[in-house]
This record gives sequence, structure tokens and C-alpha cells, in this order.
Amino acid sequence: MIQLKTMLNCIDNSGAALVECALVVGQKRHARIGDRIVVVVQEQRGSSSSGMAGISAAAKVKRGDIRHAVVVRTRYPTQRRDGTVVRFDDNACVLLNKSGDPVGTRINGAADTGLPPNWEVRHSNSKNLPYYFNSVERTSRWEPPAGTDSEKLKHYMAAHHSAGSRSGAAPGVPEGKIRAAHLLVKHRESRRPSSWREAEITRTKDEAMEIIKAHEKTIRSGAASLGDLAPTESDCSSARKRGDLGYFGRGEMQKEFEDVAFTLKVGELSDVVSTASGLHLIERLE
Repeated sequence: MIQLKTMLNCIDNSGAALVECALVVGQKRHARIGDRIVVVVQEQRGSSSSGMAGISAAAKVKRGDIRHAVVVRTRYPTQRRDGTVVRFDDNACVLLNKSGDPVGTRINGAADTGLPPNWEVRHSNSKNLPYYFNSVERTSRWEPPAGTDSEKLKHYMAAHHSAGSRSGAAPGVPEGKIRAAHLLVKHRESRRPSSWREAEITRTKDEAMEIIKAHEKTIRSGAASLGDLAPTESDCSSARKRGDLGYFGRGEMQKEFEDVAFTLKVGELSDVVSTASGLHLIERLE
């Protein structure tokens, strides 16, 4: 597990070679694969370093810099849902900017999506969201296919498909509409018990409540924002946009959701809201 003072290799081309964990985001004692941490750069990587040529001068970081990062490998064994255990030979991370995007432009080594053979992650330009495509069957879907390794997919999406900063407000808010973001935790009673994070969600509603209550505590304490947590913790595809749902009016969302959303003030966070989709935390943006 990753904790205070743990040293990690940086496997992107940001310019950092070795970093030290200074904080685990989210009031956790230890970080696992896919978790966010704050690090201090201890060693820089020269542009001629093996396997990492092409460091961008604009992206390069320096020794002593304090950065956010996402954990991508740990020496500590990680047990999967099927009972198998995965461990790596080193602890490693990828640096992130303040918006949650990778600082570098490439990652050393092939990226493992955790998807079954012939499946890949693609991006929808019309919806500005990632989706899953089978290159043999030529079929696509919004939820990950059966057989997906959810832990690997979670890491991949955090490193490659976390959104940039939220887009600024459009000139003039559409009449009768508001803009909100949310963090969704599904459970086995949800209308569709699967997500980009897990092909099959088996947790109970009570277990989901414990998870989302912990997220609520983290947000209200100021340790992280809803936008910080959504890219890795939300079961909605809007995680790609830090939970941002854009503008919507009455009748466009589930009634329980919009009834609460329309009562919030800008910047206000809701209590836990239960709908057919699962459990939500809602933040009014505009």
C-alpha cells in the first residue's frame, strides 16, 4: 500500500523520475491502485533517459515540485473479485494537473484497459464521453462488457480519460435550466447494476450508502471536491467530465434527483439522494 513517505516511480514523460508520497487524498491512511495522492518530486528524468525520450518542455516538472498523482502500480498485493491476487515489482504513479488531467503526454509501457479481448475504449465527440467498442463484432456500448477487470479499468480511465477542468459557463444560462454535477454510487438494486467501473455491481444498498457517506464526509471536510472524486469514484459516465451533467430543465432528470437539484444554491452540496439509478451526491454549479 502507498502511504506517507512511500517512494514511487513516475512512469509518464512529465520529467519526474522518482516521487515521494506526501498525502493520500480523501482522508485515507493508505492508497491503492486508482487512488489520488499528493507527491513531492525527488528526482528528475533527463530527456535522454532510457525509454522516456520526448519529454515536453512545457510539461516538465522539477525536483521539489508538489503535484497530484494517481497510483497505477503497487508492490502490495491487490485481490480481485474472482479471488486472484495481482502485485507489481514496484510502486508507480502518473502525475496529474489541478484539473485531474495527466501532466505528461504519454505513459511508459502499454496501457492495460482491463477489457476483454477485442474491446477498446473510444471517445464519443458528440457526447464528449468514453464508450466501449468491439473491433471484431463492430458493436459499441456505454457500459463495460462482461469479463472486464474493474480495477485495471478504473486505473486506465483515471489516467487517460479524466476530464480537464470544467468548462466555463456559457454566455447566459438557458431559461428555466440549471447546471449541476453529481457523484453516483450504484448498488445491486439499481435500474442498471453496472458501470464503467464495474461490469456487474453486487454491493447492497446499505454498502453503497456507507461508500457515498464516506465521500460526502470527504467533500464537506474540504479534503477533496466532488469534481476531484467523481472521475474515479462515480458510477456514471459523467465521471469523464468530473460529474458535470451540463444544463437541464424540469422533466429531464429523475424526479427525486431534480426536486433536490432545483432547491440547491450555486456551490451547495446535497445530502444523499436515492433514485432508481442509485445513490447520488449533487452539487449545483449554475
